Amino acid sequence: MEILKNQPLASHITMKLGGDASYMAEVTTESDLQEAIAFAKERSLNVMVLGGGSNIIFGDKGYDGLVIINEIKGVTIDEQSGVVRAGSGENWDDLVAASVAHNLAGIEALSLIPGTVGAAPVNNIGAYGQEVKDTITLVRAYDTQTNAMVELTNEECQFSYRNSVFKTLQYGRYIITSVTFQLHVADDAYSPPSYASVQTMLQNQNITEPSVKTIRDIVINIRKAKLPDPAVLANTGSFFKNPIVTKDICNNLLLSYPTMPYFEHNNNVKLAAGWLIEAAGLKGLSKDGIRVYDKQALVLVNDGTRSFQSLLNMKNLIQQTVFDKFGVMLEPEPEIIA
Repeated sequence: MEILKNQPLASHITMKLGGDASYMAEVTTESDLQEAIAFAKERSLNVMVLGGGSNIIFGDKGYDGLVIINEIKGVTIDEQSGVVRAGSGENWDDLVAASVAHNLAGIEALSLIPGTVGAAPVNNIGAYGQEVKDTITLVRAYDTQTNAMVELTNEECQFSYRNSVFKTLQYGRYIITSVTFQLHVADDAYSPPSYASVQTMLQNQNITEPSVKTIRDIVINIRKAKLPDPAVLANTGSFFKNPIVTKDICNNLLLSYPTMPYFEHNNNVKLAAGWLIEAAGLKGLSKDGIRVYDKQALVLVNDGTRSFQSLLNMKNLIQQTVFDKFGVMLEPEPEIIA
């Protein structure tokens, strides 16, 4: 393993922004990871781990510390039990594709989400009626406090909407090396995720008994139709979380905006951030190289700027405009390190 100095971050981030990392190392094994952490501790360096770089944005100053590029690979699939284990550096969508190829259900609606397996539990990724927390049984990680490998159960991960213990109480403590999932065989009793756009596509195609591959194909088509490919247009996917509000707030908004979409979420209500942004008149807005994507207002794309401040200005403008109109404050989904 080689540790390099003053490496550009923009080439590792799908938003194509960010200055240099003081140090950077690519790890392919748990031993590499432990060696890299030891290097950082000896020099009192901060540590940041990158997978696909699709849910993180660095500022123009870069990162004063060690950035670890996670390339820990390996996938095992037990077709009979439905147990799937994957290295944290594996591409997430490749894992979904492999699971679907083995006729296993549980993550098929999470197709085409960018990033790596290791980021899935951190952000509790979810889409089209599924959340990864419903299938994760075990997360293996390096504990930087005890300098030992540990295994966290689903309960210990403390999953919530787009959140987990890895982003909150124990931020920075654990570096995930592999994730174990419990999927199930999609037999004759397979029931697809109950999500409006998916159900509409099934009805339009007159499909009454879809397979997991059918659902994966539908989700891929939906995502491709409205979300830009980061390889073509620099972006981080959904830039804002769907806000969760009380039922009273939702009901008050519906008096003025009766067509506003909303979804029950535990004892509260989840609003559609993309709808709020579009209804605030911001869809398609372009300013200083950052644009609110024309096909999905939830996405911000980088049209060529190298300035983090341009992105920050657009973020602030959207938050303030939506708050002024609806009284709802949007929170960014990607981690922002400025």
